[in-house]
Amino acid sequence: MRKYQQLVLLLISCLSVGILLMYKTENNRLKYVLKYVNFFGRNDAAVLRRLENGTKEDAPQAVLWRPLPVWHMIGDSFHAYSAYWMRNELVAGGEAHVLVVGKKGAVVDFRCSLNLLSGRSVQGKFRFQRDSIESLVDDKSSNFTSYHFFCQVSRDFGQPGSVSFTDITTTKSPVKLRLRNLKPTDKKSNSNVPAAPSRLPATVCVDLVGFNMTSKFARTENALLQFFLFHQAIGIENFLVYNYDELPEEVIHLLDRTNINLYGLPFNFPFRQTNGTLSRIRQLIHTDCLLRNVNHASFTILLRPNELFFPNSRFSVDQAKGSVQQQLRHFSSETTRFELATMSVCFDERKKLLPDNVQYDPERRSPYKTLLNRLELPPAQLLASTTEVELSLSTGFVHRYVDCEHVGSDGLHDWRNAVREDFMEHINVLRNEVDLLI
Repeated sequence: MRKYQQLVLLLISCLSVGILLMYKTENNRLKYVLKYVNFFGRNDAAVLRRLENGTKEDAPQAVLWRPLPVWHMIGDSFHAYSAYWMRNELVAGGEAHVLVVGKKGAVVDFRCSLNLLSGRSVQGKFRFQRDSIESLVDDKSSNFTSYHFFCQVSRDFGQPGSVSFTDITTTKSPVKLRLRNLKPTDKKSNSNVPAAPSRLPATVCVDLVGFNMTSKFARTENALLQFFLFHQAIGIENFLVYNYDELPEEVIHLLDRTNINLYGLPFNFPFRQTNGTLSRIRQLIHTDCLLRNVNHASFTILLRPNELFFPNSRFSVDQAKGSVQQQLRHFSSETTRFELATMSVCFDERKKLLPDNVQYDPERRSPYKTLLNRLELPPAQLLASTTEVELSLSTGFVHRYVDCEHVGSDGLHDWRNAVREDFMEHINVLRNEVDLLI
């Protein structure tokens, strides 16, 4: 009799274990289903809007890359990258502003002229200045100097389409550079009155020139993809990529399925690049980034692909209450640069999502400042402005993902301990949105 009771108990135990395993399996399935039900729910509606249906929108901001910048030789010792036309606000005339590098020690002696759209050529007054970073960086190994060339006129002759420079020290003919008008005209009305296009909330200029494409981060395509997806999650969908050819084709192919807009800008730099020249080249890219986004975006930021910008809210097209734009409104309009704290976070390619890398080295400093630029002042004032405000960690910060082979004496810290609870919840929301897209 006892044997039968033991047998019954054994059968009941086996049945109970079987039922438990069945319920566990069904529970896991239910969680999986609920995850994707939530994807189509209210909380993740923004994710759906990022998925492209058919072709990309034909946005007016497609002109961000025109005319395509490329290094042109404008004399035996000088090369020009991009040229901008800036019409004066209160008086007649204007000037062409050109980003130039020249052989170290070369004599600067040029003539210039503006070529109008009407076909007429107008002689301009040439002047130049060395880039401000030249006085800050003492790089004896470098063989080039950064300049700003200007071609000024004091009367309104019409809209120029290009600027020409002639190196007086040589007998070469003038070199023509197409101009990018910083005040786009309204083509629909065939008017020369500057148009007021709706601005993008923000753009990201991507520096692939100084980025090490052989690093562990660069070799992880999933990490490169997340750079774009996380910034899209905070409301940035337009990226100007310098040295675009370095971006892996697989990443470009995957981004084609989203509403992310990539603007490829070549950077065939004519001089030898070394570790000592990185800051000067970055400054040149930063200047072009600012000028290229004027009147097209409210904010822009220059980042490398291993850097993620985490603001405590999103950028909004209509500058909604609580958006990044609204939070920075209380700063004076003269403040155009907001410095962001940068944490050197240890990158582990085994982590699926970048925010899951939680250890950072507090003693490892970034070699340059990361600035969020507000583009409300006129271009000349924007470039001359040196007013910077350091934003608190509760407003925003940048993660710079690095290899932690050599750690400081203070060891590694958990970056989450420095972030407020509501800010951390915001980051987790972004993380979950990107998780659905990976």
